[in-house]
Amino acid sequence: MEISKYTLMCLRPAFRHKAREFAKQGYGHINWEDIERYFLDYAWKREKPRSLVKKRQMIKRLSANDYFDYAKLKATVYDVSPLEDMDINNLL
Repeated sequence: MEISKYTLMCLRPAFRHKAREFAKQGYGHINWEDIERYFLDYAWKREKPRSLVKKRQMIKRLSANDYFDYAKLKATVYDVSPLEDMDINNLL
């Protein structure tokens, strides 16, 4: 089940509100697009809540720790280039 563009537009104010909340906590570098990406790539990857209300509730419950767990996972798993692309000749 894909999330429609309309649904994402309806959720955008919640993403922006959460980004402002994080900024007040001292995490101003996290923008609303980062939070949207967290939910699309991670939180809702396996189980997407059906209703818009449940999606908004999940966004409200997101903590900075939850987001940083995702960011750490993304940095260590998703952004690593395959071994075939690495030049290991300089290491020998």
